[in-house]
Amino acid sequence: MEMKNIEFTSDQFRQLVKLVYLGHWISNSHKDEPDKLFDEMQQYIYSRAKVFACDDLVDFDSTYNKTYPSLDMEEELDVVVQDYDEYVFWEELAWRMAERDFAKKFDHAQILCMTSDEIFREKNTFADKYFEEFNISGIENLTLEKK
Repeated sequence: MEMKNIEFTSDQFRQLVKLVYLGHWISNSHKDEPDKLFDEMQQYIYSRAKVFACDDLVDFDSTYNKTYPSLDMEEELDVVVQDYDEYVFWEELAWRMAERDFAKKFDHAQILCMTSDEIFREKNTFADKYFEEFNISGIENLTLEKK
């Protein structure tokens, strides 16, 4: 394999370590087994942290011969993760409810006669209603009905 070099300042590498952590977290936090390629890339980047004076961001476990994100870095980036989770939660909830309402309002034949722009506008109308409600009330007014 041909190796190519890329240069980083310590500050740039520090940002790269954090980006790798976030990418690894997004791709693997919900899995029982981590994605091997993401895991290998994380190890590769973390293993060079000391060279860039970023060893405060990672911890080395000699038992497993692996590097891990430091508790300090995890705590710092937890704010980013929580913001992301909050955004995704409300986006997904509003859009899934909009999809549901759209499917209730229009039958298959009607949908086939609609343009993609019309479909998007209709779904967006439903979603906007939910975004507005969630911005005002959060989950306070959400209830489940058994049918």
